[in-house]
Parts: sequence; C-alpha cells; structure tokens
Amino acid sequence: MQLARLVEAVAKVRATAKKTEKIALLAECLRQASPEGEETELAALYLAGLLRQGKIGIGWRVIEQALTVAQTEADLIPRDEAPLTLAEVDRAFVAIAAESGAGSSERRVRSLRQLFQRATGDERRFLTQLLIGELRQGALEGLLLEAVAKAATLPPSDVRQAAAFAGHIGEVARAALTEGQAGLDRFTLRLLVPVAPMLANSVEDVPEALARLGEAAFEYKLDGARIQVHKSGPEVRVFTRQLQDVTDRVPEIVEAVQGLPARDLVLEGEAIALRPDGRPRPFQITMRRLGRIKDVAALRQEILLSSFFFDCLYLDGEGPLLTVPYRQRMNLLARVAPASSLLPRLVTGQPKEAERFLRRALEAGHEGVMAKSLTAPYVSGQRGFHWLKLKAAVTLDLVILAAEWGHGRRQGWLSNLHLGARDPRSGQFVMLGKTFKGLTDDMLQWQTEKLLALETHRDEWTVHVKPELVSEIAFNEIQESPRYPAGLALRFARVIRYRPDKPAVEADTIQTVIELYERQRA
Repeated sequence: MQLARLVEAVAKVRATAKKTEKIALLAECLRQASPEGEETELAALYLAGLLRQGKIGIGWRVIEQALTVAQTEADLIPRDEAPLTLAEVDRAFVAIAAESGAGSSERRVRSLRQLFQRATGDERRFLTQLLIGELRQGALEGLLLEAVAKAATLPPSDVRQAAAFAGHIGEVARAALTEGQAGLDRFTLRLLVPVAPMLANSVEDVPEALARLGEAAFEYKLDGARIQVHKSGPEVRVFTRQLQDVTDRVPEIVEAVQGLPARDLVLEGEAIALRPDGRPRPFQITMRRLGRIKDVAALRQEILLSSFFFDCLYLDGEGPLLTVPYRQRMNLLARVAPASSLLPRLVTGQPKEAERFLRRALEAGHEGVMAKSLTAPYVSGQRGFHWLKLKAAVTLDLVILAAEWGHGRRQGWLSNLHLGARDPRSGQFVMLGKTFKGLTDDMLQWQTEKLLALETHRDEWTVHVKPELVSEIAFNEIQESPRYPAGLALRFARVIRYRPDKPAVEADTIQTVIELYERQRA
C-alpha cells in the first residue's frame, strides 16, 4: 500500500466532523491494504498515530535536522523513484530504532533524511506528525475500531473486546480483515499478558447509584495506583492501568502474590503507600515509588507499598472469569486472597447503610467509594454504568492544553494552566478555562519540566503542549461563558493532583461536562 493513499485518507478524515463519514473513510483505507504481509497492521497503526516499534529515539531536533537537509536536496534530485510504501516506511523505522552507541544520533538523522527525500511534502508532514505523536486526524481509537469492524463486516462489540486483549490495534485489524471472526476469537485473557481495565462512570450520590444498580457492592475507593497482577506458577507480573510492566519496581507486591494459594491467577487491585496509622499517604508519594526504576530496595525502606485487591479475572480450576457475574468473582477472590489484602466492601440496597459506608471511607482518608453491579461481567477496556464512582466533591479529569509563564514569586515557572475536556466525536479537546490555584512549589517545578518536554510551540506568554497530561480538577460550579468553544467554563477551578497513570483518552468528555451543567441548572 502506498503511503500517499493513507495520507490522503487522513486528510479526508480531518476534513469531516461526521462520525459516520470518518468511519467509512477509515474502513475504505483499511480495505485498500493488502491482505498479505503486515500492510493491514501497519495501516491501522499509522491511522491511530502509532508505530509498530513504539518509541524509536526520534525527537523534534532530529526531525528538524533531517527535514531541513531533505527539503533542500529533494528540490535538486529528480523524483524518479517509486512512491513510498507502508512496508518501506516500517523498515526505515526498524533500522532507526536499532541504532545505538557512538554516532547513533547522526545515523538516525541520515536514515530519516533518506526517508524524507523519497517523500512528498504531504508525506513528510504526515511522517513528522506520526513520529512526534501529533497526528490528530480527528479519529480516536474507538472510531478506528468501528472502522475495522465495518471493513471486516464484523460486530463492533467483538472487535472492541478483541482489542482489550491485544497488544495493539494493528494486531486486531490484521486478524479481523484477514481471518474474520475466527481471527478475533484468538484474542482472550492470557496469563502474564495484561488486559485493558474495566472503567467506571461518576454519579453524584448514593441514591443515584442505587437507582442505577439496585442492590450493589460498595467498596472503598483508594487514592492509589491501579494494578493488575498475573501469576503463573512461580512467575508473577505486575502491570499498571496503562498496561506497563512494573514488576521490578514492586518486589513487596510480587512477594505477596507469590504467597497466595493458587498456581495461576489474575487479580485487580490498588497499590498504595500508607502511613503507620493506616491512612493513605499523598497520591504523589505512591506515584513516586511506582515510578522509581533504580535503587528500588532503598526507596522501599522509605515508602512501602501495600496492595488491596477487588477483582479476580482468572483462577486455576476456573479459567478466565470475565463473563462471570461480579458477585461470583468476589467470592472467588475471597477464597484466594487473605482478608487483610481485600478492599473493605459492603453489599447493600439500603441508602442509609451505603451513606454510612461512604462516610467511613472519607473519614479514613480515602477518595470515596465504588458502587458495582453484582450481576455484571468484567467488560475489559470499556466504561459503563456497571461500576460507579462516588467522591466527596465533584471533580473532572481534564487534559492540559497549554500553560502560561508565571509572574512574581512564580517567575520562571509555567503556572496558569489551560484545561480541556475530550470530544470523542472530533478527537480534539475543548477548552473549559484556566487555573493556577492548588499548585504547590513542588507541583510548579514538576509541571514546568513535564510541560516543556511536551511543548509543540509557544508565543510570548504561553507554551502550547501535546494534549497528554491529565490533571484532576475540582471546581465550584459550571457556568456559561462566551469566551470558550463549548460556551461553558469552570468556576473557581483548582488542581487536586496530576494523573500520570491516566492517558488522555480516558479524560472526562465534554458531554460529561454538559450533563453536569444541565443537572446543576435543574
């Protein structure tokens, strides 16, 4: 498949705001890929803005060097070579990713320059955006999965379920378009391979939760890091909610899971740093420990992680448990894990009992509670109303779009944050206002370093960044505002914490903001 065809498809997807048209354009592009080899896989990955190799050591400086020379030389060299194909682009990326040692930067520039010299202007722009993670073609992974289903004439739900168990969307696209339903059926829960976590929606109070679920399981919602642990015989692996393998960073969790009375199992839970009195330490402390790669043993003495489990997805003698009702999964979890490692839980349909349980969770220093349907299966990778979050205050997880340089005491730090909610239909982010409140000096220093690393461009006062960093924002109310695209703004917004464990695709949507505003107005 020629790269030009894919670039043309991306341009058409960007040009329309209609979801059905985007899906149709993406599906047609996927159909054009050859069923032989890896073309379908590469097409799906590139449409999603991903590389098969992951990170390949290319930053903006390397691109700029290669692009400047390539544009100069390409004007002088006759274009008599065949058009670039996806396979050729992939081979170039493989070679670049393999470079290491002395002189590797120069060799990367040279390889990238050779690739750019064969590309047209539009293809160079596309490759540049692909390499720096800035494709923004207006189609998030959910739309692309629907396009895979349309191209392969398969149920979208089956494609989404397969994607939850696959390494990346390219694998799913290749299986669906070359093997059909039989290809999708191969994707299932496998030991030592992480699956996308089931996600929750928010509700305002206990009565709303019970109205949706009836009798439900209420559990403490810890302010920790979500983990998924896999055990296969003596081997244990620990993964984050973003499916990152952090096994070597959490030896105490590995040791605890190795001691459980089961040969094969998969559990979900939370890792959290606790004070001596059992109350949670600040979220940043937990993330500091989880982020440490070197000197883990030394930091373990200072910050010990505790693990609390709330779900059982696999158990020897039972096999995968994803389709099993939550009540049954709770019972199996209690059979294999000691009570001290289980989240506090109450099963009730009585509002007063649930309210008392919520108050106990808040008094213990936790975020709130989760309410879970007793009959629901585990729906990997999807957000629904089987699981509901209840917190003490209304907050939104929003993406940082830009930041302004501070003044006075904050001189030299990026301070005033531009906040955006996700728009699933366009794939863009909708600005809801700015805030500099709630930021400690440590947070200011951290966010300045982080945001400068994500910088895309700047003007005199503002640094614009890739929309990747998620922050939990509290606010007093949502008000009408003609200054912002959605006509809404957050009043008295303030930063509660950053969520480096949460990808931008899981940030709250503009539809959620509108629903909160309508409820507030009512």
